[in-house]
Amino acid sequence: MSNVLPAAIAFFALGANLLGTLHLLLLQPRSRALRWFAVFELDIMVWLGLQGWMFATGSKEPVLLTAFALSVHLLPALFVIDALIDTRNIGLKPILGLLIVAAATSPLSLGAISGDGGDVVELGAVLWQVTGWVLGSVIQVRREMPVALAQGARRKTRIVVLGFLVVVVPASIVLGWLTDDSFFVFAMPLVTVVIQIALFIGVTQLRFYDLEAGSARRGDLASDAAALQRQAMVGELAASFAHEVRNPLTGVRSLAQRLAEEDVDEPARRRYAEVIVREVGRVEQIVADLLGVSRRAAARPASAGPTDLAPLLDDLRILLAPRAERAGVELRVRAGDVRVAASPEPLAQAILNLLLNAVEHSPPGTRVELATELADGTARIVVRDRGPGVPAQERERIFEPLYSLRGGSGLGLAVVRRIAAESGWSVSVDDAPGGGAEFRLAIPLATVPAAEGAA
Repeated sequence: MSNVLPAAIAFFALGANLLGTLHLLLLQPRSRALRWFAVFELDIMVWLGLQGWMFATGSKEPVLLTAFALSVHLLPALFVIDALIDTRNIGLKPILGLLIVAAATSPLSLGAISGDGGDVVELGAVLWQVTGWVLGSVIQVRREMPVALAQGARRKTRIVVLGFLVVVVPASIVLGWLTDDSFFVFAMPLVTVVIQIALFIGVTQLRFYDLEAGSARRGDLASDAAALQRQAMVGELAASFAHEVRNPLTGVRSLAQRLAEEDVDEPARRRYAEVIVREVGRVEQIVADLLGVSRRAAARPASAGPTDLAPLLDDLRILLAPRAERAGVELRVRAGDVRVAASPEPLAQAILNLLLNAVEHSPPGTRVELATELADGTARIVVRDRGPGVPAQERERIFEPLYSLRGGSGLGLAVVRRIAAESGWSVSVDDAPGGGAEFRLAIPLATVPAAEGAA
């Protein structure tokens, strides 16, 4: 069995579940049921991430298999908890009780997945999955089906969506346990993607979560103008988030594919793994920033850091190399021994967006240059391409959200400007020598010299 396809499917499904869950939380962040659904989704994402990692690297270390088995075992318990909170708003004690039961029965799934438990243990694991998914489905159907039958014109649509969510999905999971591993490896991650699509239909078309009614019950229904403004903000945040999460995930997928397809020596394998772990951490930071968007009035301090540019730029080179190769573009990096007063996460996010923009607008056979220059206590990170350049009259507008000269998303450069403004940096664009565009990100140098920091 080739490891490339199951790894790619798992990482793709992980991204889809992440975006779908954040979409729901943005719509109604105060909903207790939605927050517990997010916990359920987080467990799904842990399962998908571990599955993708093990297929991409070929690793079957005991700690990974244990974490994988526990994440799978916990799913039916979290499904039942979410159903009970959604329908009966149960308290903390029943939740803790169900989690204790899940912990006590976890050896069943550990033995079944490792293959060391025998037929009795495997049968117990199957019964655990069947019981949990069927019970959660029954709870949901008993509440939702009367609403579906009374919904008039959209009754059939609601019944189909509900039937998929609370009948087809649990049945598929049980089927996966009763059949060979192929169903669980290839089909189940894609089923979770279809779940997100069904939930999106439920929210937008069938009013699974009635925002107007919820606001009215709380007595804080906003005016029409304020509601439109909030929708616009949510739309921009969702688009920006999708753009920013896609960038590192695409690089992670490319590196994982190389690990699976190519004969990579041990030093390169370790380097790729380090970049993958670091980029997944950056995705987590992006998620944390988005969830804390209401607290972002205070800008990041300009004195954050310090950060050595050489290893950071080398990480970005490794991450972006597969995409540059596919575009037929040469990527040249000249870092130098430079240390700046900046945190590595926002700095990497800004530079990655500049590099992606440069690669996207570079014709095949040309090159993109990433270099550092020093001037008056400031490090200038310069990204040059050989594309069509940016007309003088458009050099301010290209940093506006959702504005694009050539059909892109219009978000990457807007993110760069936002990060620069929050961090006390500056970003500008000019003509590159010999044609193309040259973007410059100016960042204060760290007060501690690189040699002292190394010592």
